Amino acid sequence: MYFVDIKKENVTYSIDMLRLTTRCTYNNFTELEFRFDTIWQDYVKLKYNSTRITDFSINYNIEVEEGSFWFGFLHNSEKRSQNENSQYNFTIEFNPNKLQFNKILLHILYLFSDWSIKSYDLAMDIPVNILNIVGYEKGRCRDIRVISSGFDNKTIYIGKSNNRIKIYNKKLESNLDIAGYLTRIEISKQLEDLKVKNVYNYVYDGIFPDLYLNEYLYSFKDYEDKTLFAVLYAVQNGFPFTDLTRRYKEKIKELYETQGLKIKFDNKVVGDLLRKVMYKYFVQPESNLNW
Repeated sequence: MYFVDIKKENVTYSIDMLRLTTRCTYNNFTELEFRFDTIWQDYVKLKYNSTRITDFSINYNIEVEEGSFWFGFLHNSEKRSQNENSQYNFTIEFNPNKLQFNKILLHILYLFSDWSIKSYDLAMDIPVNILNIVGYEKGRCRDIRVISSGFDNKTIYIGKSNNRIKIYNKKLESNLDIAGYLTRIEISKQLEDLKVKNVYNYVYDGIFPDLYLNEYLYSFKDYEDKTLFAVLYAVQNGFPFTDLTRRYKEKIKELYETQGLKIKFDNKVVGDLLRKVMYKYFVQPESNLNW
């Protein structure tokens, strides 16, 4: 299920999507294109060109046995040159948890050099039913959407673009044949072209959501503040935490935290995880490429 994972505090961390970028000449790209037009043509699900300023000029959607990936060459925002040594943007996007050591993917990664990490999706899995999680906040972000198709078929989106968070029922979404529950918290993280060779200095600076296990145990003291008791009861029975006033959000959070119900995430684990993934792809012996 995982290409590389780190477990800590009952949370399993992995990289669910990775976007890498480098620069290459037309001649470099032509060599790769020739392979996909001949010996690898059966793996080309779609080849297309685009003239939109936000897109790449040449795009490939590749489908292999393990899954699919995309790559693009020559971004339309780049200036063209008559110099045959001019280099242009080449970007590839794939899911390490699905493709892992696919030979075609490895060929592309080893064909070019000086890769940078453009973005990645950090996946954090916890063995808890999504209905048993409350919170759904990231700092003071008010952009929260909840999509429900009934019972625990539920997806929560927090924020937009960089550091966007998605929370969903991973077991249901991927039709996993596993015992128990599995909820995934996914954070989309954009970087300023972090060089793979500099990943050893990377420190994760993203924001984790405030999430709590909905397992609060009442005490006699909770009955003293009838209003707070009613709010707590409502939250435990499905009232949206995000609809509470700031005052009651803080009060409810304090109650959950006193019983150790806050789900703990670790910044350091993320940096270690990204380094391990890069090591697997770029440092391990090229025996992975044996045909």
